[in-house]
Amino acid sequence: MKKYLIIACILFLTGCNQLIHSNVIIDWVDFLQFDGNEYIGSQLEISDPDLIGEKIGEIKHTLDGNIKNPNYTSKDGDAAYLPAGTDLYEIKDDSNLIAVKDKDSINGYKIYAKKDNRNNFSSINNDDVAKIQIFDEVSYNQFIFRKAITEKTDISHLIDIFHSGIPDSTVAFDYSDPKMSSFIILVYTSAPIAEKIPFFFDGEKYFWYNHESEVLSNEIEDILGISE
Repeated sequence: MKKYLIIACILFLTGCNQLIHSNVIIDWVDFLQFDGNEYIGSQLEISDPDLIGEKIGEIKHTLDGNIKNPNYTSKDGDAAYLPAGTDLYEIKDDSNLIAVKDKDSINGYKIYAKKDNRNNFSSINNDDVAKIQIFDEVSYNQFIFRKAITEKTDISHLIDIFHSGIPDSTVAFDYSDPKMSSFIILVYTSAPIAEKIPFFFDGEKYFWYNHESEVLSNEIEDILGISE
């Protein structure tokens, strides 16, 4: 009798465990795993589509909606959100990056960066910047080109404005606010990728997020031509 009771308890606990896992909602980080390494979705754009190299693999398993066990260990070919069959491409001369085709990305590819190897806008040297492009975000992830900045003095001035932001926890982006406008700048250096920096206007203040929300100088209107 004890033997059957133990088996019944094990089956009961197993069933409960499966039920618990079936109701778990996992908030995945946007990542993919390839060749033993984890790559995280980034705020980067390919600077030139000609720098996309050969296909190096493809996604085999989408985790979101399919994996309910929070203790699941990811393996090569897994991705949080990318569909199975998505092709993975190398970026020439940079093994820390992987590209996938993406119609919503400005230059046609979404960039995944090897974990702990992502670029940092704050570390960019003004003299290394060759060009900045400015875009209006007219709806979520839909951009319209506004202008390009190529003069060194204008480039340095704009970057200095961002680096001189003043922390202000009272400003926050809200898509539902009709007064809110959204923009991005793409910062191009000699690297194969360009850094994408979002910033916003709430009707009164320009601001961006740099670890925390920071208000930008209204001088940005002149250099970007936003007030024209």
